[in-house]
Order: sequence, then structure tokens, then C-alpha cells
Amino acid sequence: MFLRKMLVMMTGLLLVFTTAAGQTVTTVQPLAIPNDASARIFPSPDGTRAAYERAVRLNGHRDYYLCVLDGVTGGEPVCALAPQPLPSGFEPDPLSLLTPFRWSPDGSQIAAVGQPLGTQADTDLWLLDVAAGEWRNLTDDNYDGTLAAKDGSRVSIELQPAWSPDGRWIAVERSVISDTGSFAPSTLAVIEVSSGEIRELGALPGSAGGVVDAGSVTGMDWSPDGSALAVTVRHREPQPEADGIWLVQVDTGERERLVSLSDADSALQAVIQGVTLESLGPVVWSPDGTRLLYWAGNPGKRPVIAWPFVLDVAERRVTAVTVPAHPSDKPDRRVIRPLQAAWSPDGRALLVLTFGFPPDETVMPLDPASPRLSVRVVDVETGSDTALGHLPLGPSNALYFAAWGAGGAIMNGYYLGLEG
Repeated sequence: MFLRKMLVMMTGLLLVFTTAAGQTVTTVQPLAIPNDASARIFPSPDGTRAAYERAVRLNGHRDYYLCVLDGVTGGEPVCALAPQPLPSGFEPDPLSLLTPFRWSPDGSQIAAVGQPLGTQADTDLWLLDVAAGEWRNLTDDNYDGTLAAKDGSRVSIELQPAWSPDGRWIAVERSVISDTGSFAPSTLAVIEVSSGEIRELGALPGSAGGVVDAGSVTGMDWSPDGSALAVTVRHREPQPEADGIWLVQVDTGERERLVSLSDADSALQAVIQGVTLESLGPVVWSPDGTRLLYWAGNPGKRPVIAWPFVLDVAERRVTAVTVPAHPSDKPDRRVIRPLQAAWSPDGRALLVLTFGFPPDETVMPLDPASPRLSVRVVDVETGSDTALGHLPLGPSNALYFAAWGAGGAIMNGYYLGLEG
């Protein structure tokens, strides 16, 4: 039983919608996401597949699986049972900035870290071979249990995995916990995929003075040339001198702050007045390595406030991603709100999913169901915005994660074939 009836044939609906931005939607394929799937799905870099958690109840307990759907061919997912006992699965709250899964650049593997801070149970960094359905433990600490180990074990957890462009390394936030449950200052580290060798890049900003900072990395992405990491940092108790967006050199660990917390807050206030900046991240490099896409807002508000921004890395210039105004907008309220965004393959545009659209906009349904969302192309240089089509609320209109690659796009639980 699927979360909603598939109103579009699973073989895909062929469409020809050409926008002023030159993009054409050729295929719309709803993904067969089941009822027991996680709210968030994580698309492959080429925009053709999606990974998600599935919880299956059996004999009074739940088994957790990592599943992969192919958007091009449709059909049923291929699932692999979690490689270690998980108290509450891989996936944290759907509004969390913690990322439990991350695809390798070539789409052959998925890194999985789970949610150890939420469950207070140790998890390792595992790699799933997607084709074979086989798991490999990359960071085995020879321990399985609560984070406060009682037998003197040295427990480590890894969060926010980010693959290097060549697939040889995975960057993480790494925390070591003593047998009393005390956290050492968290570090940034890179792990060699072939050997599991760990190389520390240094402590997180703001880790001095005994601050417990595990989970303070809210987003991380590797630059396309492999030289640097973009890292968003937001402590539970804000640290103005440490929080913000950082550029970390992989070879040396040298770091510099690109955007301070106050600058991020000023950019947000220019879009929506009076909102408290509670979250910063995730962050994604543009394919050409010149810009960063990041999110800022307050996911705890209703409706959720999360807005995407573009940072020109060389000029340190922050620009809010443009979406249309609405006649009912107020200084502290925007009717049309971004939910997901992804870079175009050439880095010149963004594919943006918004809740709502202007009342005078011509509706181009990408699915016969009642449209509530719009898929839009935003030119990064000019800010011009063009509707690509409209979708209903779906099984995965959660925040942030979408992909636009050479093979198409994954957004809001759909595969979209794009040309142009």
C-alpha cells in the first residue's frame, strides 16, 4: 500500500514543457515510496536514484532497511537490512540537519552513520555496496552499546559524512566518548575508504574550554577540486565567534570563516523580518566550485522557515535565492516558501521546489493531482525565476535534499527527466 495512489503511470508520463530558461521536462516518474519509509529521501548525485530508510514491523519489533529506488526504470525498491542493531533506525527527525546517508560521487556506494546522538547508542560509519547489497564497517571501534560504555571501551561516532570527488576519502565530524559518557572535543577528520585510516584535520571551531560540541556540524561538502571542505557550524548554545560557514583546507587543516553567524542572520532578516536564526545548513558546493548553496532559518516555527542562500566564495557575497512574491506577503511572512533546492550540472542555475506559487501563474501540472508546489528554475547570476511545472504535496516534500544531474532530477518524491 503506497502512501498515495500513483496517479501517474509508473512507466512515466511523457511531457514536453519548455520554459523560458530553456529547460524541458520530458518525463515525470513518481517514486514508489511505501508507507513505512522515512520522511526524507536522499538522491544520488546523477539525479536518477533515491535512498531512504524503511522500517518493517515483524513479531513485535522493527527491522530497519536502507532502500534504493531507480527513478528512471521505476519499480520496487532494493533494500538492505541495517548492518547493526538500531534502537530507532538510521533517520532522525525529518527537520534535523543530521544526514544519515550520503551517496558516493559515482553512485556505487552509500555511507550510513545513523543517529547516535538521538538514540545515545553507538553507531559506526558503514558503507553499502549498492549493486551487491553488502555492508562494510569502515570505522569499527569494537564496541556496540550505549555511548557511555561500561567496560572501558573507547567509543567513537562519526557524523555528517561527505565524500571526496574522487571517492577515495570521506570527511566526518568525529567524537570520542569516555566510559563515563564524557565527550572529548569534536574534530573534523578524513577517512580513507580503502583502508579506514583516519587523519584528523583539527578541532571544531568553538571546542575549547570543555564545550560539548558533538553534533555542531550541521552540514559539510567537499569542493569539486578536492582541496577544501565547506562546513556549517551551529552549536546548541550559539557561539558567535565560532558558528557560521567555514572553509577548511584538507591538506593542512587551515581554516577560515566565510560567513559569521551575525552575517547569516542579517541575510535571513532581509528575507523574513523578526525570525530567530536557529539553524544553519546544510551546505552544497556548486559544480564549478565558485559558490555555496546553504540554508538558514528556524525549522521549529509553524510554518517552517528555511531559506536557501548562495555564497560567492571569492567575493564573500551572500544572496538569497529568488522565489516569486505573493500578494499576501508580509514583512515577517512569506506565502511562497522554498522547500528543496539543487544545483544545475553546470552550476549556473538552481532547481527549487516551493510551497505555493503566484495566484496569476499558469499552472502546468506535472502530476494530475491538485498542485500545491512548484518546481522552478532560478538563474543564479540574474535571479530570474521560471516555473518548470507544478506538483501535489507528496511523500517526500521534506526540507533541503534534491539532486539535478546529467541523468535528470530527484525532487519531492519524483524523478524528472530534463533536457536543455
